[in-house]
Amino acid sequence: MKTIKEKKACQRLRKSAKTRRLTQRKPSSGPVCRLCLQEPGDPDKLGEFLQKDNLSVHYFCLILSSKLPQRGQSNRGFHGFLPEDIKKEAARASRKICFVCKKKGAAIKCQKDQCIKNFHLPCGQERGCLSQFFGEYKSFCEKHRPTQDIHQGNVGEESCVLCCEELSQASVENIQSPCCSQTVYHRTCIQKYAHTSAKHFFKCPHCNNREEFPQEMLRMGIHIPDRRWSLILCATCGSHGTHRDCSFLRSNNKKWECEECAPSAETTGLGEGAV
Repeated sequence: MKTIKEKKACQRLRKSAKTRRLTQRKPSSGPVCRLCLQEPGDPDKLGEFLQKDNLSVHYFCLILSSKLPQRGQSNRGFHGFLPEDIKKEAARASRKICFVCKKKGAAIKCQKDQCIKNFHLPCGQERGCLSQFFGEYKSFCEKHRPTQDIHQGNVGEESCVLCCEELSQASVENIQSPCCSQTVYHRTCIQKYAHTSAKHFFKCPHCNNREEFPQEMLRMGIHIPDRRWSLILCATCGSHGTHRDCSFLRSNNKKWECEECAPSAETTGLGEGAV
């Protein structure tokens, strides 16, 4: 087994390798986020890649940017963030240098008092920074981020409950349950679980705790979307159903019919040759 010094040396090498990858990224030929200047990437890490009127932005970059107000209604701009405000925030960020990649355009600032570190969201995630998706949507650099007292005996000896693979030696890549203190997960596994279960079904995978567990996961930077699955049954047969969002139904649509029951184009006079 590796000694503690050897493990720390490996961590330093991985850290420097990540920094080199970030600083050596080639310019993209496709659309990039106006607030972090990077490509769409992984939606689990960066949120949905939104595009409208020649403006592109990651959803997480929107809600985490330090000086970007949400002045519009949810149906205006990008979830209430107006294009003119996004452009102003991008102009402000263009004067801020990311402490990770050393390039301009860093829209996120560590919220710890007197800390002056700014970073791009993808760069910060690579370095171990943490962002919280509740309240004031604060972000912290790797030195000031919230931490957990993870029992060292669990790491390297136990596996993640969700994927059954060995836990990482890097503490920032693991997350511990507050209700089942002996249970440790991969951060990426918990994040995927949160995105599939959403707020109303998110609970401890081990003991089903619905109070302490979600609160601690939020504190530790897990994004838990507030998504309700509204199922609408076919108005004719009642045996088939659809989610409102899956069928692109507006909120005022109260009636839906499945493919078997919906009138075909021919029976409604809209087939070929109809005038």
